[in-house]
Amino acid sequence: MRVQLILLFSIVLFCGCIGEEKNVLEYQCWDGTIVSDLIDCPPTTSIKQTTSTTTSTSTTQLCQWTEGTCRMYCSKECGIKPLEHCQLNETTCICAFRCGVTSTTTTSTTSTTLKRWLSEKEIDESMVFGEENRFNLSGLLSTYAYPNYTVGYEHVIIYTPSLNLALSAASNAREYRKLSDSEIDAFVEDEKIMFRVKLYGNSQDFADNIKAVIKLRNKIIHPVKTIPDNSPETTAYWPDSPPYFAVNTYIFKDYGQIADRVIRFTVIKYTGEDEYTINMADYI
Repeated sequence: MRVQLILLFSIVLFCGCIGEEKNVLEYQCWDGTIVSDLIDCPPTTSIKQTTSTTTSTSTTQLCQWTEGTCRMYCSKECGIKPLEHCQLNETTCICAFRCGVTSTTTTSTTSTTLKRWLSEKEIDESMVFGEENRFNLSGLLSTYAYPNYTVGYEHVIIYTPSLNLALSAASNAREYRKLSDSEIDAFVEDEKIMFRVKLYGNSQDFADNIKAVIKLRNKIIHPVKTIPDNSPETTAYWPDSPPYFAVNTYIFKDYGQIADRVIRFTVIKYTGEDEYTINMADYI
C-alpha cells in the first residue's frame, strides 16, 4: 500500500511539472548565438599574444545590434506570444528578451502607440526600391547621400526609416524572403536616426576623435552614440595623401526633432569644421 501511494504521488508531481510553463530569459549574443546565461556568450574581445615579443594586440568585435534590429528579433522570436521584455545592452552587445504566456481570458490593457514615420504607401515604395536594388547597394546608399556619393569626396549618408527598410528588404530579397509585419514595424517606429560619414585622413587612427553634432536653429543636438571606424582602408591615392578613408557612425536619439526640418550636420575635426546643410524633407 505504501509503495502504491509513493508511485501515485510521483505521477501527480510529474504531470504538474509538465503542465507548468516557465518564462525563461534568453540572450542573443553578438555573434547570433542564443544562450540562457550571459557568461555563455563568446567574448567580444579576442587577445593575441606572441612569445617572441613582449607586446600584445587586442581586437574588439563591432556590435552589429541596434535597438531597431534587437526589437525586430525579439518580436520574431516571441511570435504570437506577448513580448514582456526586450532590451539591448550596448556594452556587452547582447539582445535580451522574454516572452509572456498567451492567455484565453480577455483583459483590458493600456498601451502607448508609437509614432509611425512612414505611410503605407511609403512603406511599399521603400520595400520595392530595396528589392529592385538588391544587388546594387551603392544605388540604395547614393540616394540618401549628401552632397553626393562621388568616390574621393567626403559625404554623409542619412539612414532614415525609409533607407533602413529598403536595405532590409534588399537583404531579404537576395535570399528570396519577405519582411514580416513585425520586422517592418521595427524600422517604421524606430525613434533613432543614424548618420554615417565618409572621411579621409593621413593616419590609420585619424577618425578616432572626429565628432559630429546637429545644429537646428539655436539648438545643438549631440549624438547618443558615436562609433569611430577602427579599420580604415587605403584609398586610390595611397601612399600619397590622403592615404586612408574611414566611415564614422553617429546615432541621434529623437528622429522626430529633425524630420522634415532643415538641419546643419557638422563634422568637427582638429583642423576645423565641415558643415552640411541638409533638408530632411528630401530624405523620408
